[in-house]
Amino acid sequence: MHTDRRRFGLALASLAAATPVACARPERPLRIWAMGLEGEALDRFGRDFETLHPDMPVRVQALPWGAGHEKLLTAFAADNLPDVVALGNTWIAEFAALGALQPLNARLAHSTINLDRYFDGPRKAVTVGDDILGVPWYVDTRLLFYRKDLLATAGFSSVAKTWGGWDEQLAALSGARRGGKYGLLMPFAEYEPLVAFCLQADEPILMDSATRGGFRQKSIRDSFAYAASLYTRGFANRLTHSEVTDVYSSFARSDFAFIITGPWNLAEFARRLPSDMQGKWATAPLPGPKGPGVSSAGGVSMCIPKTSRKPDQAFAFIQYMCAPEQAAAFYQQTSDLPADRGAWHLTSLMRDARSLTFFDQLNRTRPPPQVPEWERIANEMGAALERVVRGLTTLDAALKSLDEFAWRALAKRRSLLETRGVA
Repeated sequence: MHTDRRRFGLALASLAAATPVACARPERPLRIWAMGLEGEALDRFGRDFETLHPDMPVRVQALPWGAGHEKLLTAFAADNLPDVVALGNTWIAEFAALGALQPLNARLAHSTINLDRYFDGPRKAVTVGDDILGVPWYVDTRLLFYRKDLLATAGFSSVAKTWGGWDEQLAALSGARRGGKYGLLMPFAEYEPLVAFCLQADEPILMDSATRGGFRQKSIRDSFAYAASLYTRGFANRLTHSEVTDVYSSFARSDFAFIITGPWNLAEFARRLPSDMQGKWATAPLPGPKGPGVSSAGGVSMCIPKTSRKPDQAFAFIQYMCAPEQAAAFYQQTSDLPADRGAWHLTSLMRDARSLTFFDQLNRTRPPPQVPEWERIANEMGAALERVVRGLTTLDAALKSLDEFAWRALAKRRSLLETRGVA
Protein backbone atom coordinates (compact mmCIF):
# COMPACT_ATOMS: atom_id res chain seq x y z
CA MET A 1 0.00 0.00 0.00
CA HIS A 2 2.78 2.47 0.93
CA THR A 3 4.60 1.61 -2.28
CA ASP A 4 1.49 2.40 -4.35
CA ARG A 5 1.13 5.77 -2.67
CA ARG A 6 4.79 6.58 -3.27
CA ARG A 7 4.49 5.66 -6.95
CA PHE A 8 1.35 7.79 -7.26
CA GLY A 9 3.16 10.75 -5.67
CA LEU A 10 6.14 10.37 -7.99
CA ALA A 11 3.81 10.25 -10.99
CA LEU A 12 2.16 13.53 -9.96
CA ALA A 13 5.56 15.17 -9.44
CA SER A 14 6.69 14.03 -12.89
CA LEU A 15 3.52 15.40 -14.47
CA ALA A 16 4.00 18.76 -12.78
CA ALA A 17 7.62 18.95 -13.89
CA ALA A 18 6.67 18.09 -17.45
CA THR A 19 4.04 20.87 -17.70
CA PRO A 20 5.43 23.94 -15.90
CA VAL A 21 3.75 26.47 -18.21
CA ALA A 22 0.30 24.97 -17.84
CA CYS A 23 0.54 25.10 -14.07
CA ALA A 24 2.21 28.52 -13.80
CA ARG A 25 0.28 31.02 -11.71
CA PRO A 26 -1.12 33.84 -13.88
CA GLU A 27 0.16 37.36 -13.31
CA ARG A 28 -2.02 39.24 -10.83
CA PRO A 29 -3.60 42.18 -12.67
CA LEU A 30 -3.26 45.78 -11.60
CA ARG A 31 -6.54 46.51 -9.80
CA ILE A 32 -8.10 49.93 -10.45
CA TRP A 33 -11.32 51.29 -8.98
CA ALA A 34 -13.12 54.36 -10.29
CA MET A 35 -16.63 55.72 -9.77
CA GLY A 36 -19.61 56.03 -12.06
CA LEU A 37 -19.52 56.54 -15.80
CA GLU A 38 -15.86 57.56 -15.58
CA GLY A 39 -15.06 54.13 -14.20
CA GLU A 40 -16.82 52.53 -17.15
CA ALA A 41 -14.99 54.80 -19.61
CA LEU A 42 -11.65 54.01 -17.96
CA ASP A 43 -11.83 50.37 -19.06
CA ARG A 44 -10.93 51.27 -22.66
CA PHE A 45 -7.89 53.20 -21.48
CA GLY A 46 -6.90 50.24 -19.34
CA ARG A 47 -6.89 48.02 -22.44
CA ASP A 48 -4.79 50.59 -24.30
CA PHE A 49 -2.34 50.65 -21.39
CA GLU A 50 -2.09 46.86 -21.53
CA THR A 51 -1.25 47.03 -25.24
CA LEU A 52 1.67 49.32 -24.45
CA HIS A 53 2.67 47.28 -21.37
CA PRO A 54 1.88 43.59 -22.01
CA ASP A 55 3.60 42.67 -18.74
CA MET A 56 1.12 44.82 -16.77
CA PRO A 57 -2.40 43.37 -17.07
CA VAL A 58 -5.10 45.75 -15.87
CA ARG A 59 -8.51 45.13 -14.34
CA VAL A 60 -10.76 48.19 -14.01
CA GLN A 61 -13.79 48.02 -11.75
CA ALA A 62 -16.45 50.74 -11.94
CA LEU A 63 -18.23 51.47 -8.66
CA PRO A 64 -21.54 53.36 -8.39
CA TRP A 65 -21.11 56.74 -6.71
CA GLY A 66 -23.91 55.94 -4.25
CA ALA A 67 -22.23 52.82 -2.89
CA GLY A 68 -18.61 53.70 -3.63
CA HIS A 69 -17.73 55.36 -0.33
CA GLU A 70 -18.99 52.46 1.79
CA LYS A 71 -17.27 49.90 -0.45
CA LEU A 72 -13.97 51.77 -0.13
CA LEU A 73 -14.21 51.87 3.66
CA THR A 74 -15.12 48.17 3.77
CA ALA A 75 -12.17 47.35 1.52
CA PHE A 76 -9.87 49.41 3.72
CA ALA A 77 -11.01 47.54 6.83
CA ALA A 78 -10.36 44.23 5.06
CA ASP A 79 -6.95 45.30 3.63
CA ASN A 80 -8.46 44.84 0.19
CA LEU A 81 -8.14 48.24 -1.44
CA PRO A 82 -7.04 48.14 -5.10
CA ASP A 83 -3.70 49.28 -6.48
CA VAL A 84 -5.15 52.53 -7.85
CA VAL A 85 -8.27 54.27 -6.60
CA ALA A 86 -9.90 57.32 -8.18
CA LEU A 87 -11.08 59.31 -5.17
CA GLY A 88 -13.39 62.30 -5.13
CA ASN A 89 -11.29 65.17 -3.82
CA THR A 90 -13.60 65.66 -0.83
CA TRP A 91 -12.83 62.07 0.25
CA ILE A 92 -9.05 62.38 0.19
CA ALA A 93 -8.80 63.93 3.66
CA GLU A 94 -10.80 61.05 5.12
CA PHE A 95 -8.54 58.38 3.64
CA ALA A 96 -5.50 60.42 4.59
CA ALA A 97 -6.72 60.43 8.20
CA LEU A 98 -7.05 56.65 8.01
CA GLY A 99 -3.46 56.42 6.82
CA ALA A 100 -4.69 54.61 3.72
CA LEU A 101 -2.84 56.52 0.97
CA GLN A 102 0.78 56.56 -0.16
CA PRO A 103 2.49 59.95 -0.45
CA LEU A 104 3.60 60.45 -4.06
CA ASN A 105 6.15 63.24 -3.54
CA ALA A 106 9.22 61.15 -4.39
CA ARG A 107 7.61 59.49 -7.41
CA LEU A 108 6.35 62.80 -8.77
CA ALA A 109 9.82 64.34 -8.47
CA HIS A 110 11.11 61.81 -11.02
CA SER A 111 8.08 61.61 -13.29
CA THR A 112 6.74 63.26 -16.42
CA ILE A 113 3.85 64.76 -14.41
CA ASN A 114 4.33 68.50 -13.95
CA LEU A 115 1.97 69.67 -11.22
CA ASP A 116 2.84 73.28 -12.01
CA ARG A 117 0.60 72.92 -15.08
CA TYR A 118 -2.37 71.85 -12.94
CA PHE A 119 -5.07 74.13 -11.59
CA ASP A 120 -4.15 75.35 -8.14
CA GLY A 121 -7.38 74.39 -6.35
CA PRO A 122 -7.23 70.65 -7.19
CA ARG A 123 -3.51 70.62 -6.37
CA LYS A 124 -4.30 71.93 -2.90
CA ALA A 125 -7.08 69.37 -2.53
CA VAL A 126 -4.64 66.44 -2.89
CA THR A 127 -2.05 67.96 -0.57
CA VAL A 128 -2.42 67.14 3.12
CA GLY A 129 0.34 68.69 5.21
CA ASP A 130 3.52 68.10 3.23
CA ASP A 131 2.21 64.97 1.51
CA ILE A 132 0.90 64.88 -2.06
CA LEU A 133 -1.58 62.01 -1.88
CA GLY A 134 -2.87 61.93 -5.43
CA VAL A 135 -2.64 63.30 -8.94
CA PRO A 136 -5.67 65.38 -10.04
CA TRP A 137 -7.37 63.49 -12.87
CA TYR A 138 -10.40 65.55 -13.84
CA VAL A 139 -11.76 68.70 -12.25
CA ASP A 140 -15.07 70.18 -11.31
CA THR A 141 -16.29 73.57 -10.14
CA ARG A 142 -19.50 75.58 -10.11
CA LEU A 143 -20.37 78.72 -12.05
CA LEU A 144 -23.33 80.41 -13.71
CA PHE A 145 -25.27 79.07 -16.69
CA TYR A 146 -27.66 81.76 -17.84
CA ARG A 147 -30.13 82.94 -20.48
CA LYS A 148 -28.25 85.68 -22.27
CA ASP A 149 -31.38 86.65 -24.25
CA LEU A 150 -33.30 87.33 -21.02
CA LEU A 151 -30.38 89.30 -19.65
CA ALA A 152 -30.21 91.40 -22.81
CA THR A 153 -33.95 92.07 -22.73
CA ALA A 154 -33.53 93.32 -19.16
CA GLY A 155 -30.91 95.78 -20.43
CA PHE A 156 -27.65 94.03 -19.47
CA SER A 157 -24.88 93.12 -21.89
CA SER A 158 -22.99 90.75 -19.57
CA VAL A 159 -23.22 89.10 -16.17
CA ALA A 160 -22.11 91.29 -13.28
CA LYS A 161 -18.83 90.55 -11.51
CA THR A 162 -19.97 91.61 -8.03
CA TRP A 163 -22.81 90.59 -5.74
CA GLY A 164 -24.21 94.12 -5.88
CA GLY A 165 -24.28 94.16 -9.68
CA TRP A 166 -25.76 90.67 -9.82
CA ASP A 167 -28.48 91.74 -7.39
CA GLU A 168 -29.59 94.39 -9.89
CA GLN A 169 -29.80 91.78 -12.63
CA LEU A 170 -31.68 89.28 -10.45
CA ALA A 171 -34.12 91.99 -9.41
CA ALA A 172 -34.81 92.79 -13.06
CA LEU A 173 -35.37 89.10 -13.86
CA SER A 174 -37.55 88.14 -10.87
CA GLY A 175 -41.07 88.73 -9.62
CA ALA A 176 -43.54 91.18 -11.13
CA ARG A 177 -41.09 92.34 -13.78
CA ARG A 178 -41.17 88.86 -15.31
CA GLY A 179 -44.61 87.51 -14.59
CA GLY A 180 -43.81 86.08 -11.17
CA LYS A 181 -40.87 84.01 -12.36
CA TYR A 182 -37.55 83.74 -10.59
CA GLY A 183 -34.11 84.91 -11.64
CA LEU A 184 -32.23 82.02 -10.05
CA LEU A 185 -32.70 78.28 -9.53
CA MET A 186 -30.88 77.22 -6.34
CA PRO A 187 -32.52 74.20 -4.61
CA PHE A 188 -31.86 73.96 -0.87
CA ALA A 189 -30.51 70.40 -1.01
CA GLU A 190 -27.63 71.43 -3.26
CA TYR A 191 -25.13 72.83 -0.79
CA GLU A 192 -22.43 73.61 -3.37
CA PRO A 193 -23.57 77.19 -4.18
CA LEU A 194 -23.69 78.07 -0.48
CA VAL A 195 -20.23 76.56 0.04
CA ALA A 196 -18.90 78.56 -2.91
CA PHE A 197 -20.27 81.79 -1.42
CA CYS A 198 -18.61 80.96 1.91
CA LEU A 199 -15.30 80.15 0.17
CA GLN A 200 -15.40 83.74 -1.13
CA ALA A 201 -15.18 85.03 2.43
CA ASP A 202 -12.00 86.52 3.88
CA GLU A 203 -12.06 84.03 6.75
CA PRO A 204 -11.97 80.20 6.67
CA ILE A 205 -15.11 78.11 7.08
CA LEU A 206 -13.33 75.98 9.69
CA MET A 207 -10.85 77.49 12.14
CA ASP A 208 -7.86 76.42 14.25
CA SER A 209 -6.42 73.73 11.97
CA ALA A 210 -9.99 72.87 10.94
CA THR A 211 -10.88 71.71 14.45
CA ARG A 212 -13.93 73.96 14.94
CA GLY A 213 -16.47 75.90 12.95
CA GLY A 214 -16.00 79.51 11.96
CA PHE A 215 -19.58 80.24 10.97
CA ARG A 216 -20.00 83.25 13.26
CA GLN A 217 -17.02 85.09 11.78
CA LYS A 218 -18.11 88.28 10.05
CA SER A 219 -17.28 87.43 6.43
CA ILE A 220 -18.71 83.88 6.73
CA ARG A 221 -21.86 85.32 8.30
CA ASP A 222 -22.07 87.85 5.45
CA SER A 223 -21.79 85.04 2.88
CA PHE A 224 -24.51 83.04 4.61
CA ALA A 225 -26.71 86.12 4.89
CA TYR A 226 -26.25 86.86 1.21
CA ALA A 227 -27.24 83.32 0.20
CA ALA A 228 -30.35 83.52 2.40
CA SER A 229 -31.28 86.91 0.93
CA LEU A 230 -31.46 85.44 -2.57
CA TYR A 231 -34.59 83.60 -1.39
CA THR A 232 -36.05 86.20 0.95
CA ARG A 233 -35.81 88.92 -1.71
CA GLY A 234 -37.67 86.70 -4.17
CA PHE A 235 -34.73 86.07 -6.51
CA ALA A 236 -34.72 82.26 -5.97
CA ASN A 237 -37.66 79.92 -5.44
CA ARG A 238 -37.78 77.98 -2.16
CA LEU A 239 -37.46 74.53 -3.64
CA THR A 240 -36.06 71.23 -2.48
CA HIS A 241 -34.19 69.14 -5.01
CA SER A 242 -37.12 66.72 -5.44
CA GLU A 243 -39.36 69.59 -6.54
CA VAL A 244 -37.13 70.30 -9.55
CA THR A 245 -38.36 67.75 -12.06
CA ASP A 246 -36.82 68.90 -15.34
CA VAL A 247 -34.19 71.63 -15.15
CA TYR A 248 -33.72 71.77 -18.92
CA SER A 249 -37.39 72.26 -19.81
CA SER A 250 -37.71 74.87 -17.07
CA PHE A 251 -34.67 76.70 -18.38
CA ALA A 252 -36.05 76.61 -21.92
CA ARG A 253 -39.40 77.96 -20.65
CA SER A 254 -37.50 80.80 -18.94
CA ASP A 255 -38.79 79.76 -15.51
CA PHE A 256 -35.42 81.03 -14.28
CA ALA A 257 -32.55 82.93 -15.89
CA PHE A 258 -29.57 81.68 -13.85
CA ILE A 259 -28.47 78.37 -12.39
CA ILE A 260 -25.26 77.58 -10.49
CA THR A 261 -24.03 74.25 -11.81
CA GLY A 262 -21.05 72.29 -13.06
CA PRO A 263 -19.24 71.30 -16.27
CA TRP A 264 -21.30 68.19 -17.00
CA ASN A 265 -24.11 70.52 -18.03
CA LEU A 266 -22.12 71.86 -20.97
CA ALA A 267 -22.92 68.63 -22.78
CA GLU A 268 -26.38 68.26 -21.23
CA PHE A 269 -27.52 71.76 -22.22
CA ALA A 270 -26.23 71.20 -25.75
CA ARG A 271 -28.09 67.87 -25.94
CA ARG A 272 -31.31 68.58 -24.08
CA LEU A 273 -32.22 72.14 -25.00
CA PRO A 274 -34.17 72.70 -28.24
CA SER A 275 -32.19 73.81 -31.27
CA ASP A 276 -33.72 77.30 -31.18
CA MET A 277 -32.34 77.70 -27.63
CA GLN A 278 -28.73 76.87 -28.43
CA GLY A 279 -27.76 80.45 -29.19
CA LYS A 280 -29.55 81.85 -26.15
CA TRP A 281 -27.49 80.51 -23.25
CA ALA A 282 -24.00 81.12 -21.99
CA THR A 283 -21.78 80.67 -18.95
CA ALA A 284 -20.19 83.20 -16.61
CA PRO A 285 -17.90 83.08 -13.56
CA LEU A 286 -19.47 83.47 -10.14
CA PRO A 287 -19.70 87.06 -8.93
CA GLY A 288 -18.03 87.85 -5.62
CA PRO A 289 -18.44 90.39 -2.82
CA LYS A 290 -15.98 92.85 -4.40
CA GLY A 291 -15.21 91.40 -7.84
CA PRO A 292 -14.96 88.09 -9.69
CA GLY A 293 -15.56 85.41 -7.07
CA VAL A 294 -13.81 82.14 -6.33
CA SER A 295 -15.68 78.84 -6.50
CA SER A 296 -15.13 75.40 -5.02
CA ALA A 297 -12.38 73.12 -6.32
CA GLY A 298 -13.87 69.68 -6.93
CA GLY A 299 -13.10 66.70 -9.08
CA VAL A 300 -11.39 63.33 -8.82
CA SER A 301 -7.76 62.37 -8.27
CA MET A 302 -5.87 59.11 -8.75
CA CYS A 303 -4.30 57.74 -5.57
CA ILE A 304 -2.27 54.69 -4.56
CA PRO A 305 -3.33 52.90 -1.36
CA LYS A 306 -0.56 51.93 1.04
CA THR A 307 -1.61 48.30 0.70
CA SER A 308 -1.01 48.25 -3.07
CA ARG A 309 1.11 45.25 -4.03
CA LYS A 310 2.17 46.96 -7.25
CA PRO A 311 2.94 50.59 -6.43
CA ASP A 312 5.43 51.00 -9.31
CA GLN A 313 2.96 49.71 -11.89
CA ALA A 314 0.18 51.72 -10.23
CA PHE A 315 2.13 54.94 -10.62
CA ALA A 316 2.99 54.01 -14.21
CA PHE A 317 -0.75 53.78 -14.92
CA ILE A 318 -1.44 57.11 -13.20
CA GLN A 319 1.35 58.74 -15.20
CA TYR A 320 -0.15 57.31 -18.40
CA MET A 321 -3.72 58.44 -17.64
CA CYS A 322 -2.71 61.91 -16.48
CA ALA A 323 -0.53 62.66 -19.50
CA PRO A 324 -2.04 65.55 -21.51
CA GLU A 325 -2.81 63.33 -24.50
CA GLN A 326 -4.77 60.81 -22.41
CA ALA A 327 -6.48 63.56 -20.40
CA ALA A 328 -7.62 65.15 -23.66
CA ALA A 329 -8.85 61.81 -25.00
CA PHE A 330 -10.70 61.13 -21.75
CA TYR A 331 -12.42 64.51 -22.07
CA GLN A 332 -13.53 63.63 -25.60
CA GLN A 333 -15.13 60.46 -24.27
CA THR A 334 -16.67 61.75 -21.03
CA SER A 335 -16.76 65.59 -21.16
CA ASP A 336 -14.82 65.65 -17.87
CA LEU A 337 -12.53 68.67 -17.72
CA PRO A 338 -8.78 67.88 -17.54
CA ALA A 339 -6.90 68.90 -14.40
CA ASP A 340 -3.78 69.62 -16.47
CA ARG A 341 -4.06 72.99 -18.21
CA GLY A 342 -1.85 71.67 -21.00
CA ALA A 343 -4.50 69.12 -21.99
CA TRP A 344 -7.03 71.87 -22.63
CA HIS A 345 -5.05 73.06 -25.63
CA LEU A 346 -5.35 69.58 -27.20
CA THR A 347 -9.15 69.84 -27.26
CA SER A 348 -11.82 72.29 -28.43
CA LEU A 349 -12.23 73.61 -24.87
CA MET A 350 -10.10 76.69 -25.44
CA ARG A 351 -12.05 77.58 -28.60
CA ASP A 352 -15.53 77.48 -27.07
CA ALA A 353 -16.64 80.50 -25.04
CA ARG A 354 -18.83 78.42 -22.72
CA SER A 355 -16.08 75.99 -21.71
CA LEU A 356 -13.45 78.73 -21.67
CA THR A 357 -15.40 80.26 -18.78
CA PHE A 358 -14.64 77.13 -16.78
CA PHE A 359 -10.93 77.61 -17.50
CA ASP A 360 -11.27 81.13 -16.10
CA GLN A 361 -13.20 79.95 -13.02
CA LEU A 362 -10.86 77.01 -12.37
CA ASN A 363 -8.04 79.50 -12.03
CA ARG A 364 -10.06 81.03 -9.16
CA THR A 365 -11.04 78.12 -6.93
CA ARG A 366 -10.42 77.02 -3.37
CA PRO A 367 -10.80 73.51 -2.03
CA PRO A 368 -13.39 73.09 0.71
CA PRO A 369 -12.02 72.23 4.18
CA GLN A 370 -9.87 69.12 4.01
CA VAL A 371 -11.33 67.07 6.82
CA PRO A 372 -13.08 63.67 6.69
CA GLU A 373 -16.17 65.21 8.28
CA TRP A 374 -16.60 67.85 5.60
CA GLU A 375 -19.56 66.38 3.71
CA ARG A 376 -21.54 66.02 6.95
CA ILE A 377 -20.84 69.66 7.79
CA ALA A 378 -21.68 70.86 4.26
CA ASN A 379 -25.01 69.01 4.30
CA GLU A 380 -25.81 70.61 7.65
CA MET A 381 -24.98 74.02 6.15
CA GLY A 382 -27.61 73.45 3.47
CA ALA A 383 -30.17 72.35 6.05
CA ALA A 384 -29.41 75.39 8.22
CA LEU A 385 -29.87 77.72 5.26
CA GLU A 386 -33.30 76.24 4.56
CA ARG A 387 -34.36 76.66 8.19
CA VAL A 388 -33.33 80.32 8.12
CA VAL A 389 -35.13 81.04 4.84
CA ARG A 390 -38.32 79.30 5.98
CA GLY A 391 -38.32 81.34 9.17
CA LEU A 392 -37.79 78.38 11.50
CA THR A 393 -34.76 80.02 13.11
CA THR A 394 -32.75 83.21 12.95
CA LEU A 395 -29.48 83.52 11.08
CA ASP A 396 -27.45 84.02 14.25
CA ALA A 397 -29.08 81.04 15.95
CA ALA A 398 -28.45 78.89 12.88
CA LEU A 399 -24.78 79.87 12.73
CA LYS A 400 -24.38 79.17 16.45
CA SER A 401 -25.93 75.73 15.89
CA LEU A 402 -23.60 75.13 12.96
CA ASP A 403 -20.58 75.94 15.11
CA GLU A 404 -21.88 73.50 17.73
CA PHE A 405 -22.49 70.83 15.07
CA ALA A 406 -18.98 71.30 13.70
CA TRP A 407 -17.53 71.14 17.24
CA ARG A 408 -19.15 67.73 17.78
CA ALA A 409 -18.31 66.46 14.30
CA LEU A 410 -14.65 67.44 14.63
CA ALA A 411 -14.13 66.08 18.18
CA LYS A 412 -12.04 63.12 17.05
CA ARG A 413 -9.85 65.30 14.83
CA ARG A 414 -9.40 67.82 17.61
CA SER A 415 -8.39 65.12 20.08
CA LEU A 416 -5.91 63.62 17.64
CA LEU A 417 -4.26 66.96 16.91
CA GLU A 418 -4.13 67.86 20.60
CA THR A 419 -2.36 64.55 21.25
CA ARG A 420 0.17 65.49 18.60
CA GLY A 421 0.56 68.97 20.04
CA VAL A 422 -0.86 70.63 16.91
CA ALA A 423 -4.17 72.05 18.16
